[in-house]
Amino acid sequence: MRPSIASRLRVWPQYFLPKHALTHFAWWLSNIGYPPFKNAFIRLFTRLFSVDLQEAASSEPSDYPNFNAFFTRALKPGARPLDEASLVSPCDGCISQLGQLDGSHHNRLIQAKGLDYTLEELLGRDEGLDGFYGGQWMTIYLAPYNYHRVHVPATGQLVQATRIPGELFSVSHATARGIPRLFARNERLVCEFTHPQGSYWLVMVAALMVAGIETIWDDPSLRRPLATPLDYTGPPINFQQGDEMGRFHWGSTVILITPPHFPRWKASLKASDLVELGQGLTA
Repeated sequence: MRPSIASRLRVWPQYFLPKHALTHFAWWLSNIGYPPFKNAFIRLFTRLFSVDLQEAASSEPSDYPNFNAFFTRALKPGARPLDEASLVSPCDGCISQLGQLDGSHHNRLIQAKGLDYTLEELLGRDEGLDGFYGGQWMTIYLAPYNYHRVHVPATGQLVQATRIPGELFSVSHATARGIPRLFARNERLVCEFTHPQGSYWLVMVAALMVAGIETIWDDPSLRRPLATPLDYTGPPINFQQGDEMGRFHWGSTVILITPPHFPRWKASLKASDLVELGQGLTA
């Protein structure tokens, strides 16, 4: 099923925008440290998007050296307590879609009504995924006002991570309804974690104006992929549930994929639900 004509018309200008150039400009702009500029920028952004700075570790614009430091701000200790569930939300955001990898389209994830994409396309690989068919997935969209650090949803080890180059379309709900295979086309960081019950995948998807995906294991200069996929080749890294693993420089999307023997998503969770870091996702 193709997206509606109205949905396609809303997003067609993005095909012609100089998306990478605009994103480089966003990175430059967000790192300007001139106090009158960056303080005004932060205050304007806070008002436009109703950002709650009371939960931030620093609540004054003057506390941040630039807009980028504000956007990737830390939270006050205890602002996001961890639920006792085996899997918790890795970030703040809105569930755009969730479901099971089963049925006649067992390797497909829903992007929006009438649009889907394959697990193989998203992860950039064709092998080693049979154990995930029958599993489940969840897509979480981070709005501009959200906290933009991403944390590990369950205790385990990072065993591999690949930065995959690609497009930089917006990942807004409107764009998701109009551009086929959006999340499998955009730049993304694909991470595999081991867990006492098996492996799971966490994907951080970049977008228009997202000037980079930073991780705790890479040099910050590697926030953007090169022309070819870039693999993490270091030793496995141990994480406790809730540990920070990375952050978006401006906002985007996180996709979580688990195998069939993992606990199921809570039956009460549905698309359009707001979630916070540490909130339980499984029963």
